[in-house]
Amino acid sequence: MSKNKILIIGSLPHKNKPNTYGGTTVLMQDFIDYLDDDKINYKFIQSNKYVFKGASFINFIYVLFKSFFLIPFSNVIMLNSSINGTLYLAPVIFVYSKIFKKKIVFRKFGGAFDITYSDYPSVLKFIANVTFLKSDIIYFETKNLISFFSKLKKNVKWFPNVRKRNDNVVIDGVFTKRFVFISHVKLSKGVGEIVECSKKLPDDYIIDVYGPISDENINHEFFKNSKVNYCGSLKPNDVKFTLTKYDVVLLPTYYSGEGYPGILIEAYSLGIPVITTLWKSIPEIVDHNKTGILIEPKSISELEEAILTFDSSNYLNFRRNAINKFSDFDREIVNAKVMEDLEQV
Repeated sequence: MSKNKILIIGSLPHKNKPNTYGGTTVLMQDFIDYLDDDKINYKFIQSNKYVFKGASFINFIYVLFKSFFLIPFSNVIMLNSSINGTLYLAPVIFVYSKIFKKKIVFRKFGGAFDITYSDYPSVLKFIANVTFLKSDIIYFETKNLISFFSKLKKNVKWFPNVRKRNDNVVIDGVFTKRFVFISHVKLSKGVGEIVECSKKLPDDYIIDVYGPISDENINHEFFKNSKVNYCGSLKPNDVKFTLTKYDVVLLPTYYSGEGYPGILIEAYSLGIPVITTLWKSIPEIVDHNKTGILIEPKSISELEEAILTFDSSNYLNFRRNAINKFSDFDREIVNAKVMEDLEQV
C-alpha cells in the first residue's frame, strides 16, 4: 500500500460507448485496475466524466472543481494527459499543485508530442516549459520521446503501453491463415490497404476487421468485393478471447498520433505475431522478422508479401519471439517500477 496520498487525474472508457475506448482511456483503466488489484490507496478524478457533445468545457470545470478540494490533501498529483488535455488542463493543475507544495507527475500518452511541442508558438512553449514540463517526474510512452525531451528536461522516464500477462498461453506452431485487425476502423489505420490487399490473396486466407467505424469514408459497403469481413465492435473484455482465434494481427497504420498501439502489446501477451508499419515509434517494439513484420506505410504490395511470409515452417518461432517480447510491457513489472517512483518522488 502506498505511503503517499496519490491523486490521479485521467480519462476512462465509458461502458456502452465504444467511441470512448482508445489507447488513452484503456491505458488509464489498466493502471486503475492495477492499483485496485494491489490495494493501493489513491483518489481519482475522471477528466472525461461527461461525454455529450460539447462537454469539453464542462469536464474542464469539473476537474478544476474536484482538484480544488483534493490537491491540498494529497502528496502526489499524477496527471495523465492526452494531446487535447495537455495544453489547457496541465498548466493549471501544475500551478495549483505547486502552490500547495505538492509533488506532481506528468504522464503524456501517445507518440507525437515532440512534433506538437515543436510546433507550439513561443508563448505556448514558454507556458509548457515553466509548468507541466517542470514536473517532478515526466513519463512518456515511447523511447523516441524520451530521447527528444531528455535533451531539454530532467526526470524524464519511460512508461510504455502495458497489458496484463496471460499465464495460460499455449505456444504452438499451428498456422491457419487467419488474420485480424482490431482498432478504430479508419483509413489512417490502414484499413483501405487491408481491403485492397485481400483481393490478391488466395481464397483460403481469412481477414476479419473489428472496431467502431470512425471515418466518414468507411461504411459497411466499403468491405464489399473483398475478402475482408467487417465484424463490428468488440467489448473490451472480448478482445483477448477474440485474438486467440487468429494467427497474426494486422495494423498497417499511418495514424499521426500513433504511440505504442495497444493491440500489438495485447497480441504479444498471447504470443501472436504482428504485421505493422515503419511508422513513428512502432519499430521500437517490433523486431522485424522475429516478433512480426514491418512494412512501409500505404504499401499494398508489402502488406501482401508480409501476409504470405507466414507459414507452418516459421510460425512457431514468430510466436515464441512474440511472447518473449511481452516482458517489456508486462503490467506488473512496469507498474511496479512506476509505484516505486511515486513513493520516492
